[in-house]
Parts: sequence; structure tokens; C-alpha cells
Amino acid sequence: MARQAYNVPRKKLIEIVIVLFLITKCHAQQAWDHVVDLDQNYQLLWTVKDTDIIFEARVRTHGYVGFGFSRDGTIYGADVFIGWIDDGTIYGADVFIGWIDDGHPFYHDCHIKTHSATGEPVPDQSQDYVLLKSSENATHTILRFRRKLDTCDEKFDVPITNDTMNIIYLYHPEKPKRGQIKKGSLSDPVMAMQPVKSLLLLQRSQQSRSSKETGISTLEVRNKNVRIPLTPSKMLKWCRIHRLRNITENHIIRYEPVFSSPESQKFITSMKLYECRTSAINLQSDDDEECNEGIKGARKCFTVVATWSRGSEGFTFPKDVGYLLDSNSIDSLLLEVHYQPIYKKQLDDSSGFRIYHTRNRRKYDAGSLQIGIEPNFLHIIAPGFKRVISVGHCTSNCTQKALPAEGINIFGVNMQTHSLGRKMKIGLVRNGEEIAPIAQESNLNADYLENRVFNRVSKLFPGDHVTVECTYNTYEREQFTLGGDSVDEEICSATLMYYPRQDQLVSCNSQTNVAHLLKALGIEKLSKSGDQPMIKSPEKYAGRTLERHLQLYDWRNEYDTFDRIIKTSQFDGICNSAVVSSRVSGTPANIVKPYTALDSSCPYHDVKTNSIYKYQPNTQSNDIDGDENSISDSEKIKVTRHSPTYSLELSSSSSRNVLSPLIFLLVVLRISLQ
Repeated sequence: MARQAYNVPRKKLIEIVIVLFLITKCHAQQAWDHVVDLDQNYQLLWTVKDTDIIFEARVRTHGYVGFGFSRDGTIYGADVFIGWIDDGTIYGADVFIGWIDDGHPFYHDCHIKTHSATGEPVPDQSQDYVLLKSSENATHTILRFRRKLDTCDEKFDVPITNDTMNIIYLYHPEKPKRGQIKKGSLSDPVMAMQPVKSLLLLQRSQQSRSSKETGISTLEVRNKNVRIPLTPSKMLKWCRIHRLRNITENHIIRYEPVFSSPESQKFITSMKLYECRTSAINLQSDDDEECNEGIKGARKCFTVVATWSRGSEGFTFPKDVGYLLDSNSIDSLLLEVHYQPIYKKQLDDSSGFRIYHTRNRRKYDAGSLQIGIEPNFLHIIAPGFKRVISVGHCTSNCTQKALPAEGINIFGVNMQTHSLGRKMKIGLVRNGEEIAPIAQESNLNADYLENRVFNRVSKLFPGDHVTVECTYNTYEREQFTLGGDSVDEEICSATLMYYPRQDQLVSCNSQTNVAHLLKALGIEKLSKSGDQPMIKSPEKYAGRTLERHLQLYDWRNEYDTFDRIIKTSQFDGICNSAVVSSRVSGTPANIVKPYTALDSSCPYHDVKTNSIYKYQPNTQSNDIDGDENSISDSEKIKVTRHSPTYSLELSSSSSRNVLSPLIFLLVVLRISLQ
């Protein structure tokens, strides 16, 4: 008997194609831009897609998991995602899409009350996270989710910006009762909470340890058994020369720090690697000594090759850019490491940089440009204020003479302050018009100063005036702070990374003019007496040393006058090429047209949920931060049941909770032939 031929309707065929597409998406491996181990039990992966960010938390627990953002470095007022996987259930949506989970996921967009006594997360009215995947294995819970960079929930969600984000994360071996998250439902939330971490999410350099490129070699430039000083010694700046031999026409594609031990790493505040352009025939590879500017000047070590600050993991250059390493033009590299004194036992250190370089030159040669305030005693920061702003300048005179007519393309930056630094803005003035800032940071953390890569380059042309504006919080300081490299002093510095390389301007800083500084401090004349200058006039200050005058200065009442004079007066500019240092007299830029930031206000939006349902707020109370705030079990299901479409969209074959594509196909074909 001949088999009957089935005519599959066109509508069913379209459904089959859609399902097969979803299956393909389901089993596609998600590519991650960044991976960070927050601790030994919690791995965070993420990638940015337009205005969305996708996270995956892989946590060694079978209890509940949390991830979110702090506004101020504490848990209070924090924005938190809470999720866990309950025991098995059968669920699905639509006739032909469904599967059997051996664990049902529950998740909530939450916040922690500003004045919470328990630290318990409370569900938001607006559920702004979308669960994409969930699974468990023998040891871990894995949750993949996404949200908008800016959810427009200004009350309870923290926008994800280019700033350093305060990451909070938590995990616990127990999970709440099925679907419930209300007062007392989370076991020991304070115990589950881990220390807040600083993390750059949007401008973070790729930190891959290997490359698919061929012909890659490594070069290590390290100190050799440097004895870290004991207190009460001052900070130690140590330099070591490394001779370059037989490396020609190579490109550096990545550099990263190498530490001799976790103990000595704690006492390293920063490291820089300079290229040197002087004949060093008499120098050996192991020549090292305590650093000063005279040594770097004599050896013409002005150009920064690599820079490291606390918290940084290194820097990977964009795929079409590399830093030229050529022993025909660079005879040696100078490693400068800053050590703060040790309190107890003596330690030796041999830390430095590991450089990855390749014979396969890329399209563009990278360059670096240091800008900011010279780190010396002429930089004075007033005590007792929550907001003190210092400004460094790279004058239009310097850029006009040095930069090529087509300009340079800035693709990254490293910002540096010490513990008082809170914000930094790298401004740009062109022909009297203030352009959008090259970079800015509103949440500086001296223990996390990661290198940044921009989403798009910023242009710098001849004649442009660049400013580096640093905001400090000195509220708890009783005495003034001076500029300097020591941890109890302050700096205001940035290293711009750009292409194409030019050697006419490698650093461009400024410092306060001495005459204008004395005027700002109300000093008319100084006289030399012993090791320190003494004030001669006016009479009311006569006989004071300059240091004593700064200690007795009425900062609270006189600061506005001091600040106005410093910010409006001429300053001394320092413009360094790769081989020559020069000084110029500079004035602050005359801004005719200030920059106006684009309006970032969010449009009106409905309450969103990660569900085929709409969340129904409690009509008995509009205060979702109230003490009795809780959601009923039925409402919990509405909030936490997720859309299979979303879950399929980015699920990968690593999830053991999804049936195989073959079974899906058989189910679909059977339905289509009915």
C-alpha cells in the first residue's frame, strides 16, 4: 500500500523555520568580551550590545545568587539582581515550544533600602532584568541575564556608565522558599554579601592572555631584588635599565604586570616603562638606581611605553594598532617602580612588565602622551573641603608646534590620582569652543585605576588646548596636601594612547607659577634664611617659613581667593619631545562657547517585567519601600516566570536544561503533520 502524502500548510512551514532558527540560536555559543573572577567562587562574564549589557554569573553554590551595583561603595541604596533555581517543574509556552527543566529559575530586580537594618533586598516595582539562561551542575549555579545600560528607573536602578562601577555580589548555600522573596525569606543576606569590588564595565581593555596571531614573542622587564624600605622612610622610586638588542620592526600588542610575590605587590603603587633614546654603551642590562628626573632627562627617557596602577590587569592594543619596538631607534627601556614603605618585615621585589610583541606589524603605530599637573610642591590642595578642583594644562602653543596637521586619534587613557581623588575630566578647547570631554570619571578609586579603551576615537589637532581637571575630597584632612609621588601626596595625571605616533610631543604638563602662587597666599616678599625661605612681607606674616604659613593659612575663609588667583593666572607649561624638554608660559583657555552635554533624560516608560505577564503593584500601598512590602505567591509567579523566547535567544549548548535539537525537530514535525 502506498504511503499517503502529507501536504504541510504554508503557515506550519513558517512555524518550523522559526523554531529551527530559535534552536540554532539556542545552541550558539555566547561570546564574552570580559571575564573576571570576583572571588574563588564567583565568576562574572559580560558583553555589551548597543544599549544592553549581558551578564553571566557562574557561582559555586546551589543556593541563591546576587549581583548588582552600589551607589556609594556601601550596600545601602544598592541595585541588586537576585536569582536561584528551585526543584524541577514542567513549563513552557505555545504549542510547539517547551521543555522539561530539572530546576525552575526565579529572579527579581531588587534594591536595598537606604536605611536598611538587615541588608535585605526588596523587589522593585519595575522589573528591568531579563533572564536568558539558567542551569545547575554538580557544583555551580549559572544565571545569564541582561538589562539596559540605563533602565530609566531613577529611584532604584543604578545606570551603567563609563565610570568605575561599585560591584556588589552575594551567594548563599540555601535558597528561599519557592518563588518567594519578602521579609525574612533570604537566609543571612549580610553573611551572603561579599566585599564591594570596583570594576570598569564599558571601557575595559580586553584582557585575553593569548592571541591567535602568529609570531608572538614575550619580553620581561623586571627589577632585581630591590629592597623595599621600612617605615619611617619615604617612598622609594627605583629605576632599572634594560638594553634592547636584536628586536627590529616589532609591534607591542599587549603588556601586563608581573609581580614577584603577592606580599611585595601590596607595596607597589605604580609602575611605568619608558623608552630611552641616548647612546647607552656604558650601561649594562642590570644597571639600576634610585630614580629622579635628572636621570630620565640625561638618558632621554621621556616617552611612556607602558603604565600600571593599582587594580590594572594590563592593556591590550586594538587589533589594528601596535606600539613600535625597534632597537635601531630605542637603545634601552627604563622601568620605574614606586614603592611605599613596609611597616614590619623586610621584603625584596623583582616585579615589572611582561610585553607581548610580534613581527607582524599592524596598520598604525601607537604613541603615548602624558598630560596633567607636574607632581611637585607647587601643587597645593586645600584641606577640609568635600570638593577641591585642580586643573592641569597642555597649552595650544605646545600642540600647535608638535602635532601633525591631520591631528592624532586618541583611543585610550590611563588616569591617575592618589587617595583623595574622586573625579577626573580630560577637557578639550578648540578655537574658543569647548568640545565634548576626551574622557571623564566620576567615581575614581585609587586602588582600581584600570586602563581604558574608548568606543570611538577622539581627535586632537594642532592648536587644541587640553585640560586635566581633578576633583579631590579633603574633608577629613586637617592640613594641606602637596603634589608628589608619595601616597600621602597627590597627583593629577593622565596618559593618552593614540595613533599615528609622533615624537614631537610625548608629555605636556603644567605647574603653578611661583610668583602667582605667592600672590594667592598673600605673600609679598620672601628672604632666604637657612634651608627654608622666610616671609619678609607683609608684616603680619613676617618671620614665618613657607611651610608654617601653609599650616596657619585660613583655608576656610581665604580659599576662594586662593583658588581664583591660581585658576586665572599664567602658569608654567612643560612640553617634552622624545629627546628635548622645553618650558613655555601659558594661560588658561579662553572659552567662548562652553560645552553642553546632550540631554540624557529617559523617556516615559511603563513598568517592565521579564515575563509574558504584567506585574500588578500592590494597590493597598504605593510605598514599595515600606516595612510591610511583600509580594504574594501568585504575584511572584507573574514576576518571575520568564519568556521562553528570551531564554532561547542566547542559550548555549552548555545548558543541560534544554532538550536536544533533534527532539525539538521531531516534536515540531509531528505537530505540523497532524
